Amino acid sequence: MFNHLKSIKSSSGFTIVELVLACVIFPLVVIGMTNAFGSVRDTYKIAKQYNEMYAVLSACPEIDRALDYTSLSSGTNCYPNNSFKAEGGGNAVITYNPTVTVTDSSSLPNSDPLHSVPDSKVIYISVPFLKSSAQPLQLRMLITRNGIGQL
Repeated sequence: MFNHLKSIKSSSGFTIVELVLACVIFPLVVIGMTNAFGSVRDTYKIAKQYNEMYAVLSACPEIDRALDYTSLSSGTNCYPNNSFKAEGGGNAVITYNPTVTVTDSSSLPNSDPLHSVPDSKVIYISVPFLKSSAQPLQLRMLITRNGIGQL
């Protein structure tokens, strides 16, 4: 009988201190991993959105080059390259709404270096973030009767 009690005392197992430490440390590790995953996911979403917005900005000059100089006007064009299929295998489509503003260079303030370029127009293309108050991506271009210049 004495041997039986001795074997019970020496049996392996966790002490209450070890269990309490495990109960404190495990949730901290899980919270840290969850925060890291969320941060990576958010960074990926922002990077993907920047890529899509850049594609919209890149498409606008191509459309504007095709337009006659005299017909350039403000509006929300840059189509059809402003829609992208959403991830996840669904049929959802994400659409950006770029704004195009055309200003005759002579209408610019005298302090603007493009004010003195004769017979030209300045095009501002702005693509806002989706669901964000961050500053939109912007492109400023100078178009003359003889060609296009990106600033």
